[in-house]
Parts: sequence; structure tokens; C-alpha cells
Amino acid sequence: MKISSLIRADFPFAPSRFPFFYGWWILVVTTVGIMSSIPGQTMGVGVYTDYLILHTGLNRLEISMAYMTGTILSSLLLPKAGRLYDLWGSRVMIFLAGTGLGLALLLFSETVWVLKKLELLVPGIPRTTLGLFLMILTFLMLRQFGQGIMSMVSRNTLAKWFDRKRGLASGISGLFVAFSFSGAPLMMNTLIDGFGYPGSMVLMALVCGFGMAMLGWLFFRNQPEDCGLLMDGKTPSTDKETPLTSEREVPLSEALRSYNFWIFCLSLCSSSMIVTGFTFHISSIGNLAGLSRFDAYSVFLPMSVFSVVSHFIAGWASDRMPLKYLLILLVGCLGLGSLGLLAYEELWGRWLVIAGYGIQGGLWGCLSIVAWPRFYGRKHLGEINGVFMGAQVFASAIGPLLFGAAESLSGSYDQAAWISIVGNFLLLLGATKAVSYYRPSNP
Repeated sequence: MKISSLIRADFPFAPSRFPFFYGWWILVVTTVGIMSSIPGQTMGVGVYTDYLILHTGLNRLEISMAYMTGTILSSLLLPKAGRLYDLWGSRVMIFLAGTGLGLALLLFSETVWVLKKLELLVPGIPRTTLGLFLMILTFLMLRQFGQGIMSMVSRNTLAKWFDRKRGLASGISGLFVAFSFSGAPLMMNTLIDGFGYPGSMVLMALVCGFGMAMLGWLFFRNQPEDCGLLMDGKTPSTDKETPLTSEREVPLSEALRSYNFWIFCLSLCSSSMIVTGFTFHISSIGNLAGLSRFDAYSVFLPMSVFSVVSHFIAGWASDRMPLKYLLILLVGCLGLGSLGLLAYEELWGRWLVIAGYGIQGGLWGCLSIVAWPRFYGRKHLGEINGVFMGAQVFASAIGPLLFGAAESLSGSYDQAAWISIVGNFLLLLGATKAVSYYRPSNP
């Protein structure tokens, strides 16, 4: 059997023969794909920080620097991954992402053993240098294949199967993604208690890595037209009565010259930077506010409730209104949440953070799926989304640095909060100038 036959749309089964529109099954498996990226997300890596400090000889600052370096390197590679997505399609890319994440987690589980072997092979190099190199490589792989490619491919594939129901599909997916992400630290700590640190990594490699690779190969399909179907489950007869949105086929070079791309990209990246910085330093933020570790982390559960509700409402609304109003609400909530950081020791301040960051999180999840195909079409979606994902991952790398620098310089996080407030106020002004639909200059 030829390799090309393994990725035919009708192998090992034809989606057109499903008793219901295959796009709804795509919704299920792409949601599982997004959830499988958790080991490569900040909350997935963060639970292993103390274990790494204890066994690698690196201190907390060195681990943080290795994490930031690996994340930035990953952001530089993601645009290339987006181009490969457009060229190879979702089945090939999800298989590569799952396999890569599985290998990264296996390497993560054997970090201590690999570090000892490196010390024997190159005895002249200090252990700290070897440890930094190894952790940068490990974090690069985790971020590239987990947070980067697996998340991007799953979101892109979901977006390609829906048009007028794209927002609804995004909202349904967001219900499960938000709760899984908020519960990830607790779930992973349970795995660590049951299987130990290395054992939990191996288990996640089998399930989230190699397991998702096989699940994606089996069920992912690049777009409905490859399967003899149409977006939203339309048929040629019904499509004449309710036409689909006119397809735009805007290349990356033209998308990068549009105002919409940059105001949406910068606003969504602002969210990644601020929320990642807040999450990374939540224990210290709570400590400065006089809260216990439990009370500091307890904000994430109600925050996830706000996120779930706002994602579902935003998904419904995005099918019925210009996206710029959702963007305005997103940056406004980011600013209000950051304002709450200035009074985090007060109950009203914490609830402002919970509501602001929670609502914007749901809006982010919706807009990151529906904005790019609406403005620029599906043909170059991987390349365009690859640039956005690269920028988003880069922003998530500098967020902890911004918050950490503020605390080091002033002993509090107020400077980071003020920068976030002012920055999002400027983005709010810019969002009012966004257009509902981007029209290419040469249609």
C-alpha cells in the first residue's frame, strides 16, 4: 500500500457515508486535539517545575530562562509549520504533532537520566550548561508540538468545516476546552501522585501524544470538499437556497498588509502575554496580597466558569455580528482585570480579575478560531494562523518576564498591571477602527 493512500479522504472510511454531517464529529475530535495539547501548555509544564529544580541542579530562574528560550524558539518555527499545514493538510500534521509531543514527553520523563549520560559523554562542560541545553530542547519540543502545532491544526480543521455555524461550533468546543484547561493542574497532580513524575509523563506521552496521533490520522479530514461535502452540512440543492459565505483566498503577504490582521493579532497576543504572566506568578501575587497558596489558586475555578459562558455566547454572537465588537469587549475586559490586580488583596479586586480575565479568555478562544477564516478564507489559513500562533507563543514567553521584572524592580506587580491597563486601552481605541470583513484590494 502506498503512503499516499493512507491519507486519502475516503480511507479507512468515507465521511460522506456518516449518518450525520461529519463536521460534528470533526468538532469532537478537534476538541480532543486541543485538550491533548495541555502537556505543552504553561499549566501542563508548570506542575513539574519543582521536580526539575530538585533533580537537574538548575534553580528557578534558570528553569524560567530555559522555558522562555524554548518558547521563543518555538514561536519562530510556527509560521513554517503553518505553511506545511496548507501544503500537507490536517491528517499529516496532526500525526506529526502527536508523535512529536509523545517523543518530547518521553524525553521529559528521562531528563535526569539523559543529563547524567551527557555528563559522561562531555565531562568538560559544566552540569548547569548541559542542563540548560537539555531543558531548552525539551521545552522547545513541548511548546512546538503541543501548544503550537497540535493546537493550531485542531483549531484550523474545526474552522474549515463550518461557515455560518462556525461560531456555534467554536462555542460548543470551548465548553469542554475551558473546563479541561482549568482542571489540568489538579488532574496532572493526581497522575503524579499515582504514577510519580516520570511515570505521569510517560502516560501522557501514550495518551496525549501517540494516542492523539493515531486518533487524528483516523478521523481528521482537511476540509469537507475533499470528502464530497460542503461546510455546515449543506447539500448542493439546499446550498442554492442558503448560499455559503463567499470564499476569500487572501495570501499571507496581503493579510499582513491589512489593519484587521494586526489589531486582532496584537489584541489576542496581549491576552496571552498578560494571562500567562499572571498565571506563572500567581503564587507570588497571592503571597503579596496576604493570601494562602490555596486561596491564590482558587481564582481559576470561577474564572473558568466565566470563560465557558463567554465563549459559548461569543460563538453564538460571532455568527450574527461584526467581530470587532467582540474584540473591543476582549481588550476592555483585559484592562478591567488588570485594574483588579492593583487591589488584589481586596475581595472586589480579585473578583474583577476573575470576571475580566475569565470573560476575555472565552472571547479569545472564539476569536482565535473564527476571525482568520472569516477575514481571509481557508486556502491560506494554515500560513496566516501560523504567523498568529508564532506571535501568540512569543507573547506568552515574555509575559512571565514582564511580571517578574516588575516584582524584582519594585517589590510588587503594580507596574506590570499599569502597563497592561494602558496597553489595552490603546488597543481598545484601535479595535474601534477594525472592519467587519476584510476585502482584498484586488478581488
